[in-house]
Amino acid sequence: MQLISASTEDFANTTNILAKSELSEDSDDDYGDYADESEVSKQTRQRNSSIFERVGTFYSWDRWEKWSKCSTTCVQIRKRKCIERFKNSTEEATVERRFYPGNGTVGCFGVLKRYRQCKEERCKAGKHRLRDEQCERFNSVPYREVFYNWVGYEKEHDECMLFCRPVNSDLVISMNQSVTDGTPCNRPAVYYTRFYRLQAVCVEGICRAVHSSGLIRPVTTRDSQLKCGSVLCKLVTENFNQTNLTEGYNYIAKIPIGAMNLSIRQTVQQNGNSLALKSPGEVFLLSGNRSKTAINGVFTFNDAHFEYDQQKGLITSKGPLLTAVTLMYYCVDIKSAMNDVQYNYTIPISSAPVIQDEELQAVWDKGGKLINDSDAGYGQRLRERKRQRFTWKLVRFGECNRSCGPGTQTPIFRCVSGRESSPRHYSPIRCASVEKPTFNDDIYNCNKGLCPAFWRPSNFSSCECPEGSSIGQRARHFECMQEQIKGNVILVSDKLCPDRENLPEPCRCQDLNEKINNATQLQV
Repeated sequence: MQLISASTEDFANTTNILAKSELSEDSDDDYGDYADESEVSKQTRQRNSSIFERVGTFYSWDRWEKWSKCSTTCVQIRKRKCIERFKNSTEEATVERRFYPGNGTVGCFGVLKRYRQCKEERCKAGKHRLRDEQCERFNSVPYREVFYNWVGYEKEHDECMLFCRPVNSDLVISMNQSVTDGTPCNRPAVYYTRFYRLQAVCVEGICRAVHSSGLIRPVTTRDSQLKCGSVLCKLVTENFNQTNLTEGYNYIAKIPIGAMNLSIRQTVQQNGNSLALKSPGEVFLLSGNRSKTAINGVFTFNDAHFEYDQQKGLITSKGPLLTAVTLMYYCVDIKSAMNDVQYNYTIPISSAPVIQDEELQAVWDKGGKLINDSDAGYGQRLRERKRQRFTWKLVRFGECNRSCGPGTQTPIFRCVSGRESSPRHYSPIRCASVEKPTFNDDIYNCNKGLCPAFWRPSNFSSCECPEGSSIGQRARHFECMQEQIKGNVILVSDKLCPDRENLPEPCRCQDLNEKINNATQLQV
């Protein structure tokens, strides 16, 4: 399939043809913000008032702007500005400047933008249809003087860029623009972790995971500025230059799941020492041992393609890796000079975590130092308010740990809002400071009826041996027992137990020599 990046000259007059539709009025719906807006506004007023009295340059967040409209996209965006206040002396008036942090200018730290999904029916369309609709807008625009009927094409690791192809053609064109916000995608940064909830959308060119509430992880001033395809990422660069190596394979590092743009280089090669890669199943993908695989060219592991140049001592892979691999150094001559191994890769990362105290009570000076001027008791009041708003609810019990007889069942709690009557569940983080309710132990008991009666054997009798025989017989008595509702086991009628025959069992008889030896040992 041929992939081409379209230039502005290939499509003519797209501005007028692809005009945005008119905005419609939208009001804030029942999406809940994590913090109490009225309390945040109160803290902001107190904070801003205190800054007016300070001499110097200080920064604090302004109030949040209104949510954007849902008429043109399927994601609402809410931003806020940072306020810079400057004052030379107590006699002078304070000078203010408002700006959005970015392009090297920060001032304020924390959440810059918030996102949430729109609830319109059109936003519930399948991801392929949404991409098709975006590409269909180019049907009336000539591409290299030819009109095409375009359909959407999803590029696996660049899902938030708009790619289109003509119907019945393998020619794929990059439209040099991001897909519309809210277009579903498959691989956000958390795709490679156990926290992925299997729902994600593109927002401003980045594939972001979506919470079950419809909220999308916000943008913070501490987010990585490096982009890998449709995710944010960070660069990892390391050197391995140990000298106390052992003969054979030496561990260097584990290359994690999700690693992209992998490059591993052995800077100095001599005396047969070389690189090696091993899978989690202890299978060598690339071996330094010449009796195993060590060839130039391309090899594949779990859909990831690696290229190995033995002469240059170089391993590369575009990735992303779906399985972690172990990088090792195969050492033949431990007396040779130190061999440096340089490796680097990029790894997808989510937005930086939100620091709540900083988010609600922060003032920064010109050097970026945090100055807390807000009400010291606010944090405690906020935690108390969360206890009142969110609570644990016992929703059901797990399976009984026994198929019959007395057992126990595990309670299953969910975090719910005390202000809502709907059965909506929230992240356990919201209830982290709230204790789960306790009940009488009887509520955890379960019983699916009496278990079947069973035979309980007594000890074996002594072995009865016929004269001159090495094989004898022994027997034991069986009692019919049954566990009761309270867990006690009692003797019951033999009729309740399954039929069985009390047949003697064979046993080994001691010969004359063994008896003499045993008797001698006892005497000693």
